[in-house]
Amino acid sequence: MQKNQREYYLYKSVQEDNILPLTSKCNLSCIFCSHKQNPPEVEIIRMGDLGFNKAVELIDFLNPDKPIVIGESATKIIEGEPLLHPNKIKILKAIRKKYENTEIKITTNGLLIDQKFINFIKNNKKITLNISVNYIEDSLRKEVMGKQVGPPILDIINKIRQNGFDYHFSTVALPHLFGYEKIKKELIKMAEYDPLTIRVFMPGFTKYTSEKLKFNHRKVYDKLAAIIHKLNLLNEVPIIIEPPRLQNLNKIIIGVIKKSPADKAGLKYLDEIIEVNNRVTISRVETFNLIKSLKNPLLKLKRGHSEIKKVLNKGVGKSSGIIMNFDLPLEKINELDRLLSVNQDKRILILSSELGYQFMKYLVRKYLDYQSKEKIKIKGVKNSLMKGSIISAGLITNCDVEQFLKNNIDTSFDLLILPAIMYDIFNNDLCGESYKNLKEKFNIQVEII
Repeated sequence: MQKNQREYYLYKSVQEDNILPLTSKCNLSCIFCSHKQNPPEVEIIRMGDLGFNKAVELIDFLNPDKPIVIGESATKIIEGEPLLHPNKIKILKAIRKKYENTEIKITTNGLLIDQKFINFIKNNKKITLNISVNYIEDSLRKEVMGKQVGPPILDIINKIRQNGFDYHFSTVALPHLFGYEKIKKELIKMAEYDPLTIRVFMPGFTKYTSEKLKFNHRKVYDKLAAIIHKLNLLNEVPIIIEPPRLQNLNKIIIGVIKKSPADKAGLKYLDEIIEVNNRVTISRVETFNLIKSLKNPLLKLKRGHSEIKKVLNKGVGKSSGIIMNFDLPLEKINELDRLLSVNQDKRILILSSELGYQFMKYLVRKYLDYQSKEKIKIKGVKNSLMKGSIISAGLITNCDVEQFLKNNIDTSFDLLILPAIMYDIFNNDLCGESYKNLKEKFNIQVEII
C-alpha cells in the first residue's frame, strides 16, 4: 500500500468517523483477535504509534458536534490499545483544549489505567470509557486474553467506579468454550458494577482459525440472544448483542440507560417508537437522530398491545438514553428506491451479506413494495474468501461476488447492486480490488449503495 493511501485512511478515520487512531500496538494476546485470522490477501495497515505532531494536525479535522472516539477501528488501520501510546495524556489534553465540550470516548482493555490517567479524567468532563472486560474471573481472563492480563480487573473497575466515571463494558462471548451458564454468570457479575451498557460481541472465525475456536454460529447466536433477552427483562443495565440480526424496520428500543431522559420518562426495553413529535419515522437511524436533535421530544410508543405517549426532558443535541440497533439512514433507503425505480426496465440482482439478507428482502419487498421476483432478485453472498462465521457486508470482497456469480450462471441480469460498505473511497475492497473490475469481467452495470 502506498504511503499516500495510508495517509488517506488516517484522515478518513478522523474526518468521516471522528476516530483518532493512536496506535496499532497491543499489550494482550486475545485468542479471538481477528488480526490473527485474516487471509494473506486482506490489506491492513499497522502504523505503530501516531506521532504527536501528526495527532495535533489531525485534531483540527475532528467534528466537535460528534463524540470523538479513540481505540475503535473504522478503516483498514489496525487499532491497538490506546493507553500504550507514550503521549496519550498530552494528546488528550490537546483535544480537550480545542474542544472543551465535546464528548471523548476511549476504548481500552483497562490494564494501563493508572493514577495519572484517572486524574486526567477527573479534571476533564465528558469522557466515557469503553472497557473491554471480556471476563471478570481471573482464570478465564488468562485463558482468553493471555497471562499478561495483570491485576484482577475488579481492582481497576473499583478504582474507576469510586471516582464516578461513566463507563461501558464489552465482552467477546465464548460459550462454546466455557458453557452458557458461565457466560450468564459473567454478565450478571458485570451488571453489578453499574456500567452504562454491556456489549456482547459474537466471536468470528475464518478458515485460518484454530479448530477449538470454531462453532455453529447460528446455534450459539440464538442461545446467547435468548439468555441476553431474559437478563434484559430482569436487569436495569442494558445488554446488547452484536452484530444484530435485523429483519425489518421496526424501531424497537433494545435498552434504556439508567438515569437518562428516557429512563426518567419511563421508557422500557422492547418499547416500539411509532412517532416523534407526531411525525412517523421510517428507520431506526432516522428515529434515533431525530430524537437526539430535538428539545423535549414527544414520543408515541407501542408497548405490548397498547399505545402510550412520553415526553423526554432533554436539550437539543443531547443524548436521550435510548439504545436501538443501527439499520439505514433514510437517505440511503430513498437512494435505493430511486435506483430501482429508474431501472425498472432492467433485470436487477441485489447482493447482500448473509447477515443482511432478511433485512434487504424486507426493505425491497415489504417497505419499498417491489414485488416482481423475476425483475428483481435478492440474494445473500457467502464469504468464500474467509469462510467460517464471517457473514457481514463489510467483509465481503470481489472474490466472494465472483464466486457467487460463477456458481449461479442461470441468474441473468442487467444491473448488479452491491453494498457500498464493501468498498473504500478508492472503490477497492479489503483485498484492494475495485468493483469496476466486476464490470469489466462480467460486462455488466454495477452500482454500490
